[in-house]
Amino acid sequence: MVLAVSGPSGSGKTRLLSRLIPALVSRGLSVAAVKHTRHEHGLDATGKDTDVLRRAGAAAVAITGPSGTAWFGPEVGSARALARRMGPVDLVLAEGFRSEPLPRIEVHRRAVPGEFLCATDRRVIAVVSDEPLPRDIPRLHPDDVEGVAALVVRWLRARGR
Repeated sequence: MVLAVSGPSGSGKTRLLSRLIPALVSRGLSVAAVKHTRHEHGLDATGKDTDVLRRAGAAAVAITGPSGTAWFGPEVGSARALARRMGPVDLVLAEGFRSEPLPRIEVHRRAVPGEFLCATDRRVIAVVSDEPLPRDIPRLHPDDVEGVAALVVRWLRARGR
């Protein structure tokens, strides 16, 4: 099951996820996370072995070691396609992916410019915000991580997970 967490840059998506994941894990869920960015990332650094092998023509390269595994390859495309690479988990939290047809929690702060996604996207199941919403769906305060976790657990149970 994939649940997106979306909102403008600087709205607090990563902060929310970094606090939500342990709250969900403490409830017995296994959770993975994927992130979408519109910017180039510097993880596959020029001159490193992974970069050298990709430039040599490898379609994809992976590196693994004591601290984890990283995969470098062509863009996977959708959050669901990326989630399938995460292995068997109860929930994949997808940061960003605003244009994909996914159920989502919106993160919106008064101090960050941007329109509410929930005003036009009916897949938004709740909003984490410090201001009133344009439609009647659950609104949680940015510091109410336990409330967000409870909402996610209810949402998963309603879908038979």
